[in-house]
Amino acid sequence: MKKSFLLLMLFLNVMSAYAMGDIKELYRELDALLLRRNEFCRKKEVRIDSIRSLKDDINGYQELFKFYNDIFDEYYTYRSDSAYYYLSLAEGMAAKTSMEIYVDRCKINRSLLLATTGYFSQALDVLKGINRDNLDKSLLFDYYSAYEWVYSVWSEYSADDAFYADFRNKEVLYNDSILMVLDSSSNEFMYWSGELNARKGNQYEAQKFYEKALEGLKVDTRLYACVTCGLAFAHKRQGNLKEYEKYLIMSAISDITCPLKENLSMQELAMLIYQSQEPDLARANRYINYSMEDAMFYNNRLRMLEIAKKFPPIVNTYQDKWIEKNRILVKSVYFISILSILLVLAMLYIFRQLKLLRKQRIIVTEMNIQLKDLNSELLKTNRTREEYVSLFIELCASYIDKLNKYQDLVKRKIKAKQIDDLLKIANNSKMSDNDARQFFVNFDTAFITLYPDFVSEFNTLLREGEEIFPGKGEILNTELRIFALIRLGIKDSSRIATLLFYSPQTIYNYRTAVKNKAKNREDFEEQVKGLCPIV
Repeated sequence: MKKSFLLLMLFLNVMSAYAMGDIKELYRELDALLLRRNEFCRKKEVRIDSIRSLKDDINGYQELFKFYNDIFDEYYTYRSDSAYYYLSLAEGMAAKTSMEIYVDRCKINRSLLLATTGYFSQALDVLKGINRDNLDKSLLFDYYSAYEWVYSVWSEYSADDAFYADFRNKEVLYNDSILMVLDSSSNEFMYWSGELNARKGNQYEAQKFYEKALEGLKVDTRLYACVTCGLAFAHKRQGNLKEYEKYLIMSAISDITCPLKENLSMQELAMLIYQSQEPDLARANRYINYSMEDAMFYNNRLRMLEIAKKFPPIVNTYQDKWIEKNRILVKSVYFISILSILLVLAMLYIFRQLKLLRKQRIIVTEMNIQLKDLNSELLKTNRTREEYVSLFIELCASYIDKLNKYQDLVKRKIKAKQIDDLLKIANNSKMSDNDARQFFVNFDTAFITLYPDFVSEFNTLLREGEEIFPGKGEILNTELRIFALIRLGIKDSSRIATLLFYSPQTIYNYRTAVKNKAKNREDFEEQVKGLCPIV
């Protein structure tokens, strides 16, 4: 007897360990899928978009009704606002066809949607508007399911009030009616049989029916999510909490992969984790937040109310845990502070060693000062050179202006036939073309000698592809020569015109054309004045 008892205990321990390993693997799968929630939503929306793309090929009110109804089915458990929109379009088509079956289908769909979003009495009013005696047999399952759903969610909403028992009784009544119109060999029949037994308190029988309903179902179907959720609660009511946890995870996995935004499993799983002996508060908090996101995305008032009741204790406990962690962190900070003091003492010792390097630093500092002095001298030299160049240019400009005045004087004397006066003029003082070219060569050579990098630095101020280069055989061209004079401080166009033997308007046109090529047109000439700071 003792041996048999020990073997039994060993077997139970092994099975328990196996179940725990299975649950851990399910949690890993669930967490991995939660990271891909947006991916499943995108796939769902792509599928809906592919249905919507078929609209152009549809003709006739009946086909349009079926088209809108198909999109409603996609949105019903995903997003209520969109579901309402396409239901309204389907109702419009149903009215145009004048077919009672289409009108009744829309009423059933509207009641389901109203009940899901928390409008229970309005959903019941819509269902009462359907004539049961004239209802097409193909709609009986949906009709009874709609009634069952209204009373089911209404009873959940009013769990603590006097109407709860009445709602539950009607829920059971319509559950029984559903079974009367289903094929007894179908998964749906097994699921609803499980639901009926669960509501009547026969949890073991409910479990067996749910297990039969689960056979052959794919994980990415709503029925799979419903069956596994039902199985979870059946096990919970029998006290099998590990199986309860396992099937809640399986249901949550199905909700994500479908994806279903109208769901229950995730929030129940969060509460189960929170209430466990060793709660994983971070996971519970994460799951309850996911549930709230889904409820808000769907606009499900019932689920939001349920989650709102569960949310504070999980979040508060999670915060308390963080407060405790912060206390530990404070203690750690004290410890680190002590280590820091020791580190400071070590640094003081290092600083003493570094004093030996100060003499070398002083030497380096003195060398830097000398270098600064040398740079200062170079800048002074540069400014002196610029002054000389500027003076040279001013003298040239004055001389050219003087020659032009002599020329004007000669012209006047000739016109006035004052030959005697002309004899007093030894030579025509107007500069010849050769003299002008020689002047430009001398100026260009002197300028480039002083500022050898002027052309390359000047082109960095222009946009790519707009650079200016001297022609073959030239040192500077007219544009470069104008801005060379500006670099030397001669900004007046008339003065530049005199030096380069152009009219002031021509010089202005050149300056404007080059400015238009600049990266920064407003400050271009100021930037030119800053080129080649050291010669």
